Amino acid sequence: MRPLCVTGLLAAVTVLAGCHSSSDTSAAKSPWPPPTREQLKANADRFQNDPKSNTTAERVPLKFLDVSGKEVDLATYHDRSNVVLVVVKGLPKFPGGAFCPGCLAQLNSLTANYEQFKKRNAEVVMVFPGSKDALPKFLADGQVDGTDGNPKVEFPLLSDEHLSAVKALGITGDLARPATYILDKKGNVVFAYVAGADTTYDRPSVKALLDQLDKLNATK
Repeated sequence: MRPLCVTGLLAAVTVLAGCHSSSDTSAAKSPWPPPTREQLKANADRFQNDPKSNTTAERVPLKFLDVSGKEVDLATYHDRSNVVLVVVKGLPKFPGGAFCPGCLAQLNSLTANYEQFKKRNAEVVMVFPGSKDALPKFLADGQVDGTDGNPKVEFPLLSDEHLSAVKALGITGDLARPATYILDKKGNVVFAYVAGADTTYDRPSVKALLDQLDKLNATK
């Protein structure tokens, strides 16, 4: 795949503090209990171990806000580290306030294996579409909220509250189609995978992402 250069700061996809998505479902209460640790692992085991890039990304948003409202510019990683940019679904309208099982499993798996990404000189960055009011429950249901013996997410969590980045990437869904991008140290997109519209498990596994990073590092 020919790398696609990411240049400039895209003001159109900057997430503004205090803005609310028209798809806000943060008040919804899930009728289902959160998954167990065993279920999270079983769901992560269903991810693809050998996915190929299935899309091109002419532009990847660079500017976001983190969950505390601080601006994060992905351009700051240029010349320092590779970036694994992961966009989850957020809190979709269907099936009524429940997070997608694949997103929770992916959150848990990336957290558990974060050190493996750091060893490969890569930063994991996760984008949460929609209202950030739903994020604490997302972390709790993914069992990575730092309570009751759960680990705490160490990688950056970014907000896309009014879905600007989702729209710019062309991954609009309910709220978004899960997507994963790997950017090299120059900001080139070297891997891009967008999940199919009708499945929650169509996404790269941790193994697949680490393999991609190993190949990338081997070319240096």
